[in-house]
Amino acid sequence: MFETKSLKLPKEVEQYRHIIEETLQPVIDIETHERETTLFESKFAGNPYFPLAMEYPKNEQQQPLKLLAQINFADVPQHIANFPEEGILQFYIDGYDDVLGMDFDKGNNQSGFRVIYHDTIVKDESQLMQDFSFVENTAEELYFPVEKEMAISFKAKFEPLTMGDFRSNEIYKSIETAIDEDEELADVFYDVLSGDGHKIGGYPFFTQEDPRAYGNYTDSTTLLLQIDSEGDHIMWGDCGVCNFFITEEELKNKDFSNVVYNWDCH
Repeated sequence: MFETKSLKLPKEVEQYRHIIEETLQPVIDIETHERETTLFESKFAGNPYFPLAMEYPKNEQQQPLKLLAQINFADVPQHIANFPEEGILQFYIDGYDDVLGMDFDKGNNQSGFRVIYHDTIVKDESQLMQDFSFVENTAEELYFPVEKEMAISFKAKFEPLTMGDFRSNEIYKSIETAIDEDEELADVFYDVLSGDGHKIGGYPFFTQEDPRAYGNYTDSTTLLLQIDSEGDHIMWGDCGVCNFFITEEELKNKDFSNVVYNWDCH
């Protein structure tokens, strides 16, 4: 089911509806379900689909990266332009690093994380890696934001530009002016236009600032994946959020080598 583009807005925000609705973009919300998954399923954490013929991703110290998320596009509504219609996209991060493989100076440096796209799926499980005990089989502490394996499901929606997105400074000028004059109104806007939660596409949420505004990443306008903190089972630092960004052209070409990885917390 596709949600319509009609927005429910609080009365305080209603006069800005025309500005907000012009920014609506398709988004795929993600819901989590705590259970074991197969190698092929979409998931947070758990064991990845990984052909034996491939080299497993490692950090610069040759320690294995750990699966953060796996998206099987056969499960995902075909709702957003340029995203794959099939294949499996995976996100690995460094659990041996206290900043989880993020490079503050170069967000697309994949030495501490990896985005891997499998365009053709091997169905024969005898050709797939089955034992992933080596990922955590070490005396060193493993940091990891997702504490339980979770299956994930998808729902197609639309959402407006978020207040945290670097483009909002220009597009929401009149809203920013109203917020400057009324602190209570600021809370309403930030609640309506927060963009929090797990999702593919749409607009990002940050607890700090949009890193794309300060690097060479202003072309990375597509939110490839966002994983938020959730309950006791997903926690980015002090209740933060993680985002992966890609340019429209790279996504069209299924080129995931320059994906920008960021997470922040309060």
